[in-house]
Amino acid sequence: MTRIRALTVLAFALVSALLVVACGGGGNDEDPGQVLHETFSNPTPIRSGTFDLDLRIETSGASSPGKFEAKLGGKFQGRGPDQFPLFDFDVSLHGEGGSQSFTGSGGLTSAGNEAFVKFQGTEYAVPQSLYQEFVTTYAQLQSQSKTQSDQSGLLQSLGIDVSNWLSDLKNDGTEDVEGTKTIHISGKANVPQLVDDLKKIAQRAGNAAGNVDPAEFDVLKGTIRSGDIDVNSGEDDKLLRRLQLDFELTPPPGTPGAPDSVTVFFQLNLADVNNPQSVQAPANPEPLKNLLDRYGIDLGNFGNALRGGVGSSGALPESGGSTTAPSASATEQYQQCLQQASGQAELQQCAALLGQ
Repeated sequence: MTRIRALTVLAFALVSALLVVACGGGGNDEDPGQVLHETFSNPTPIRSGTFDLDLRIETSGASSPGKFEAKLGGKFQGRGPDQFPLFDFDVSLHGEGGSQSFTGSGGLTSAGNEAFVKFQGTEYAVPQSLYQEFVTTYAQLQSQSKTQSDQSGLLQSLGIDVSNWLSDLKNDGTEDVEGTKTIHISGKANVPQLVDDLKKIAQRAGNAAGNVDPAEFDVLKGTIRSGDIDVNSGEDDKLLRRLQLDFELTPPPGTPGAPDSVTVFFQLNLADVNNPQSVQAPANPEPLKNLLDRYGIDLGNFGNALRGGVGSSGALPESGGSTTAPSASATEQYQQCLQQASGQAELQQCAALLGQ
């Protein structure tokens, strides 16, 4: 009988150990603050991989209950400085409020020198002229970032350390995320620090746009009731694999039409990090104009929006433009032009090279 009891205890211990491992409770005693610092200050950039993102917002209260959910997922591949990245992702949206609801799905693909929009299962080719506007805008943003060091980035240049956004840090051991062994760090949102850093970012945006008041973010200090943040970092490379946020907000009393509370859930998962990804153009896409005409949307407005609505020498072709990719020599000349261009006029001259 004693022997049977011993075997029973041993079996129970083994099962318990297996359950702990299966639940991600593997041992790791690294300092959680150091793990976060290495993750968000990692000199190795994430240039490619697959991802899935889930955003859920729910409001409660008799006056305005409702919920909204957005899901994105797909793959991405960077192509070096001044080159528009490759990506292919799908998105789905669902919302409910009162007696109304909506559901939609779509996607976006960037495949070399052309782009495509997916809407309700149909692929549409973006006109080459509009795609050039996207590339030009992207090049402008890239040229602005060149004033910072390669390893700094926007947050570091503002003196922001994302690891300071968490308090009460805890190392929850190792977990498997999309096939990669990660360290799970959890903590509470350091709301004052988070708001102060958001104000720094808003200040930088305000200097560029001239219409952002950083002081408006102070209201968040009294609005965010609670916040939990979870970070999963690769055990070997300290690259981000999962970021999860759970926040509960309470709008200021007396706010007209405001809900009693708002809960926000956000989760981003990354897999195949820095493994090459291949993106192919869809077969037999329709012109984007077919979709926009259905909803009475002027294609030219997209280009004007990308140019800021000023300095435009003309609207995009109403016919939808050519979807033929530029030649290899024209693309090479365009990339060289972007590296030397300064100012909107020269960037527009670079875009003209793609039509050769």
